[in-house]
Amino acid sequence: MKTIKTKLFVLLGMLIPMLTANCSEKKTAEKAETTETAETAGTTAKAESLIKLSLPPFEKFVVVTTEEEGLYKKPDTNSPTLVRWDEADCESDFCEIAYQWSDQPDKPGFELSTDIIACEGRVFPVLGEEGKFYKVCVLNKWCDIESAYILKASVGDIECAPIKADLLEEEDDYFKCRVLKEGKYKDVVLIDVYDELEGETLQVGVLNDGVVATPFAYFIDSSWFNDQDEGIIINNSEDGIFLRYNKSVAMATEEGNESYRLDLKKLSDEQIAKIVDTVVKRKPEYVNYMYHFPAQGPKDFIYKAK
Repeated sequence: MKTIKTKLFVLLGMLIPMLTANCSEKKTAEKAETTETAETAGTTAKAESLIKLSLPPFEKFVVVTTEEEGLYKKPDTNSPTLVRWDEADCESDFCEIAYQWSDQPDKPGFELSTDIIACEGRVFPVLGEEGKFYKVCVLNKWCDIESAYILKASVGDIECAPIKADLLEEEDDYFKCRVLKEGKYKDVVLIDVYDELEGETLQVGVLNDGVVATPFAYFIDSSWFNDQDEGIIINNSEDGIFLRYNKSVAMATEEGNESYRLDLKKLSDEQIAKIVDTVVKRKPEYVNYMYHFPAQGPKDFIYKAK
């Protein structure tokens, strides 16, 4: 899996970045299908026909209740544990991270991290159980290892609740969201994430059964470019999708400065259709799913199509 240097967004100031994937050994298929949409007499196509993403097989979640717990290669506390390595002598904000088992050779150019992987409050999706252990998914944007075992005595159950549109649309300076509530694009979700270092990203997904799904393939690099007549221009290439927009669909980010970001509320139905029609042509190999845990807030997990 390629390293994706995308900073995890903080939703409502409550999101603890935790990205995992569906790493079940079952060959569960994740399909993103683009089907032709048509309006028949008295019937309008639903969002499911535009962005069709099956929910990942996460039915149970656990939260770490001890200050520190190991993640084991096998259901045995004597087996190797998962460790993290950080790029050595890195002065950038985007240093490389790598994960491997403790019995593997040291990684050249990296130093062993002192950060706790399974710290108190960390949530994991459960893939199975074996004796005194849960098998949990640990794969994230930087980790190619799919699953590990954790002691049942060190975790507790945690319940999730459906995400509502009004929760998503509570804005802050970093995260802005628009959920389309009617028409052909009902339940399509547009998320604009702005970071001073990384710039602006538009994420396209769907709100399905109380869970938000935003495929990484549907992430669009966005930037303000006022010297264009069209409100938005999309460049779809092998390197990614790039969107340029002018003031007609922008909001000022700083008073008195020529600094703008995309205003999702100003996008027309035609512009939204152009954006959605572009992204759904891409295969969503990795899908970011957001769940809401009332005890802690919204959290993200990655589902990997197999």
